[in-house]
Amino acid sequence: MTSNIIIAKGAYSVTLQTVEVSDNLKNEIRLIVLPTTKQNQAAGPKTNKAIDLLKITHSMNIRGIIMTTADRDNLIKIAKGADIAGSPATLTYSTYPGSPLSVFVTELNIVEASLDRDTSNDRKYQVQITVLEGVSA
Repeated sequence: MTSNIIIAKGAYSVTLQTVEVSDNLKNEIRLIVLPTTKQNQAAGPKTNKAIDLLKITHSMNIRGIIMTTADRDNLIKIAKGADIAGSPATLTYSTYPGSPLSVFVTELNIVEASLDRDTSNDRKYQVQITVLEGVSA
């Protein structure tokens, strides 16, 4: 079971009721392909050498739900920079080691669905957000 996630930047803060959280770590490995010459061709291909520079990129894909139009508007403002150029947002995820994290929103998708009630104020927003961990350069 997942926990709620709070994403905040500047004056804006939104709590997502999470449905699914996936962690993605990508390590850029450099390969050195060793050449095969005529003289050593009969020995078969050589094993490539790998260099691990520990250039690790950490991103998270979060699926969740928000219940108010104000939260939707605030999440859009956070994704657009929250009137603070170049600085990351803060993501707090209580069950995640190292939380809170400094993150940049790289993708945001919001789907609006009406609830089964008669009032026009009842809304439910399904959110898909991708964040990249990092600090300002």
